[in-house]
Formats: sequence, C-alpha cells, structure tokens
Amino acid sequence: MTVDWDEQAARSAKSYMEFSSFSRQGLIDQLKFEGFTAAQAKHGADAAGL
Repeated sequence: MTVDWDEQAARSAKSYMEFSSFSRQGLIDQLKFEGFTAAQAKHGADAAGL
C-alpha cells in the first residue's frame, strides 16, 4: 500500500481551512506539526489556495 503524502497534506490543509482561518505560514507550521515534511506542508497550503 502506498500513500500519497502530498494528497494527504492537501486534504488536511483544506480541512483546517474549513474550520479555522490560517495564514499561509500558520497553515504550513500546523501541517509540519502534524508530521508532514516542509515540502508536503507547502503543497498542502498551495492546494488550499494559500
């Protein structure tokens, strides 16, 4: 089983944005806190439109 971590980061980022307001850096920091790499977190922020 392979996991697309970029896709998971994008889903997490979009989910966070549904419930709270984050700056781009704040969202990246939150995703990194959750265990995503910096690159994955940036991809998530991009996917969330930030």
